[in-house]
Amino acid sequence: NKNITLDLGGKTLTNTGAGKATITITKGATATVKNGSVVGGTSYYNIQNNGTATFEGLTATAGNDGSSMIDNYGTLTITSGEYTGGLDTIKNEPNAKLTVDGGTFTLTKGTSDGFTGVIFNYGDLTVNNGTFIQSDKSAPYGQAQVIHTDKSGSNLPSTVIKGGVFKNLCTRDTAFTVRATNAAAGATKVSGGTFNKSISEDYCADGFIPTKKADGTYGVKEGKYVASIGSKNYETLADAI
Repeated sequence: NKNITLDLGGKTLTNTGAGKATITITKGATATVKNGSVVGGTSYYNIQNNGTATFEGLTATAGNDGSSMIDNYGTLTITSGEYTGGLDTIKNEPNAKLTVDGGTFTLTKGTSDGFTGVIFNYGDLTVNNGTFIQSDKSAPYGQAQVIHTDKSGSNLPSTVIKGGVFKNLCTRDTAFTVRATNAAAGATKVSGGTFNKSISEDYCADGFIPTKKADGTYGVKEGKYVASIGSKNYETLADAI
């Protein structure tokens, strides 16, 4: 039941051990962590939030790729900073709430053990802005995604993407910028953002359809399809004819 601001003042907080997070925000606590660097240990998460937290201007780096860099069980808002590494850069647990308003998030290593992501979401995720990069060009089986949504437990997750830049540098066909499992079908709603790979119609918010931009990137635009021939959709009957 504390409300704490941890202002690192440009200093670096380094975890030299294993098995514990560098920073833990406990259930019932409220914390703002800002203005410095946080380096993870050789195992376990770098930062774990179980309460209500805001991160501002942090440079957070995972100490290992066997655990997620940030683990969120509570309510977390990230406004700015650089966040790098981990099994997932951020894991948003079931019933947790994550809002990203800015910052740069980079996943540096894929895995052959199962799908991972820059953000792996089981809970409630809203992305308003920021840059999200999966940088492992040879990620095993292409299983490293940028935004990955899955279901764990009885509650359907929610992934809302309103803006931001999303890049998956892996060239495999199974490497997506946005992906959801069958169990999380219908949970992803994209209404904005710039992507280096095309967005499936299934992930578009109501009233939006996929589009390719003039600069070769992908996104969504307001619109709807009025006809289909085979697997190809058309916005006008004239185009379909």
